[in-house]
Amino acid sequence: MEHDHPRSTARIAGHPIHPMTVMFPVVLFIATLLCDILFATTGELFWATVGLLTLGLGILTAAVAAIFGLIDYFGDSRVRALRAANHHLIANVLVMLVEILNWSWRFTGGPGAITPTGLIMSAIAVLLLGYSGWKGATLVYEHGVGVDSGREARHSR
Repeated sequence: MEHDHPRSTARIAGHPIHPMTVMFPVVLFIATLLCDILFATTGELFWATVGLLTLGLGILTAAVAAIFGLIDYFGDSRVRALRAANHHLIANVLVMLVEILNWSWRFTGGPGAITPTGLIMSAIAVLLLGYSGWKGATLVYEHGVGVDSGREARHSR
């Protein structure tokens, strides 16, 4: 049985790019939270430095993932019509805002800015990422966004 699922318009060889790119900022933002916890408990400047680097790289890779996510969002009106897509988008915008503020806060304030404010912002961002990931999975598993219906695969041969 064929289904006409909402398309992922940013693809490489038929595979959606957005899901391939989101793992990088997610891991980097979680690593930032872990570095913040380690800095708060040990006071070692190493963790403050690594946390600033993982946060900066997380923001850069999130921007790349966001480009492909926006291409998918605006590429098929059926995606935009899904409530889960709108929640996913809003949560990710909030993550970016929190993490950009977090990076700016600690870049100008130094290691002293990590505890407690930077740590709290990192925790908020990771919680928002959990919600966003849940909604992203809802898009795929419940709505079939980006799932190949089989029709495209047969037509590309």
